[in-house]
Order: sequence, then structure tokens, then C-alpha cells
Amino acid sequence: MRFRRALLSACGLLLTLGAIGPSIPAAADGIGVLVLAHGGSEQWNRVVEDAVAQAQLAHPTQIVFGMGMHAHEVHALQRAVDQLEQRGVTRIAVIPLLVSSASEVMRQFQYLLGLRADGPWQEEVKPITIHGSLVMTGTLFDDPASVAYVLHERALELSRNAQEETVLLVAHGPNEEEENRQWLSVMASLAQHIRQHGGFRSVIPVTMRDDAPKPILEEATRQMRALVSQHSRQGRVLVVPVLLAPGGIEAKIPQRLKGLTYAYNGKTLLPHPKLAQWMAQQVERVSASGAAASPAAITEGSSCAPCTARARGLPEPIE
Repeated sequence: MRFRRALLSACGLLLTLGAIGPSIPAAADGIGVLVLAHGGSEQWNRVVEDAVAQAQLAHPTQIVFGMGMHAHEVHALQRAVDQLEQRGVTRIAVIPLLVSSASEVMRQFQYLLGLRADGPWQEEVKPITIHGSLVMTGTLFDDPASVAYVLHERALELSRNAQEETVLLVAHGPNEEEENRQWLSVMASLAQHIRQHGGFRSVIPVTMRDDAPKPILEEATRQMRALVSQHSRQGRVLVVPVLLAPGGIEAKIPQRLKGLTYAYNGKTLLPHPKLAQWMAQQVERVSASGAAASPAAITEGSSCAPCTARARGLPEPIE
């Protein structure tokens, strides 16, 4: 995590402000959209911006990249909210474009927006000012149908004979053990869906724990290599990244699996129209939910508690 923070800061990409849809008029219904994403390389950010544009959100929209760790990042977040309010926005639909709610980045977003009393970096920065109200939607794992669809499709792209193949779903994963269990719980539901509808011999979820202390990272790598080695002796292994966008750590997966036999194309969740549709659906739900109360009281599916695939069903099989 320390290396990635330094890299993003050096590239000037943390909480860099971006506006989508400048031709959209002032908010007639008072609703605006704030998309929060971790941020990464130029390619990573561009793919996210393209997905937001593809969602065709009929509301004033701002995108903010970063983790909200430093003062200049929080100032950028404040500017994004200010610009929405200047366009007549009184109710903000906040979309945390993250894989899982079980992360320190999600907790920091909630803290900065006044949705929780503390955050991982509360000693460095303080919450921003919001004059209207907001609704924070869930993350992708809180509403996993779209993720299941995309991962199923990615696995089929690599497949030759599903009955003899094992799919390894590889996510970034958090540092904390309890949060890692939450990630793996959702991924187990995704794996079950892909196995049942794809006809694969088995589908196994793992996390890379890429930002964790060295012993945890090394153990995660050892387990991932052991799984690929074991299952490649029984048939083909298809490695599918459960990562948001390209231009990030998907390149590390072949490094961790060097010397082993498996199929891999590095395709991440984005770009895919299903995730653009997912964003549009989040905004539609906020729009349909009526007037909101104070910002600190409002959050939809954004805590770790609903990080389970049973909240909303998984999709039908891909034909």
C-alpha cells in the first residue's frame, strides 16, 4: 500500500477532479452524482472515466480519484461537491466505484462524507462540508449480479472444455483478516454461480493481499501458487482477475504465478457495459427513493454488513 500511495502521489492522480457530461444542464430535480474511485495509472483512470460516460447519467456528475489521505485530496473532493451544489444539486448520489465495502478506502470515503465518526486517516484530514443531502450506494460486491455476469463471461473467453477446467478468481483483497473473510465470502457466492452456470469442474476464490505485511503477502502468494500447481495436474486452470480496471496490479498476477501452467488474458471487470449499467441503476435507485434526511444518516449498502451476494440475486447464465 505504501508503494502504491507514493506512486499515485507522484503521478498526481490522487483525488484528481474530473467532470463528465459538461453539456448536462443544472440539476432540475436537484440530484447530482459523485463517483469515487481509488485511482491508478493514466490507463486505469481513463477506463473508469469512459465507463461513467457510457452510463449516460442524466445528472451533473463529478469523478474523484484517490483514497482521501491528504489535505490536497480532500480539497479536491470538496471542490467536486461545491461544483455540484453550484449547479443546483441538493441531493448527491455517491457511487463508491470499489470492488468491496470491506476496505479502508471505503471507510475513509464514509468518514470524509460524514457517514461515520472515524476513518483510517482521520488524524491527517477532516470531513468536508455538504450543504444538501447525500445517499451513498453500495459497492460492486454489495450488488454482485453485474460482477457475476462479467466474471462468467471472462471465464468463458478462456475456456475450451469447461468440465475439465478450474477457474481461479483472483482479487486484490484487504489487509485485515476479518475483511478478507468478507471478500472471500462474496467471492465464494460468485464462484458457485460461475461453476453452476459455466459447467466448470471447480471455481476457487483467492485474494492477493497485495498491500498486506510481507508475511501475509507471501502466504497469499504461496496459497495461490499451490492451487494453480495442484489443479493444473488435473486439467486446465483459467485465472480470472477480480480487479476493477486495467493498468493496475493485474500485471502482478503472472509474476506471482511464474513458472506455472495456466490460461490468463488479464481482462479486468472494466471495460464492460454491465458495469456502466450498474452505475446507472444506482443513480436510478437514488432518484426513485425520494427526499433524503441529513448526510450523516444516509448510506445504502455501504457498510461491511451487507457484503454478501444473497442481498440481490445473481444473474441468469450467459447464453
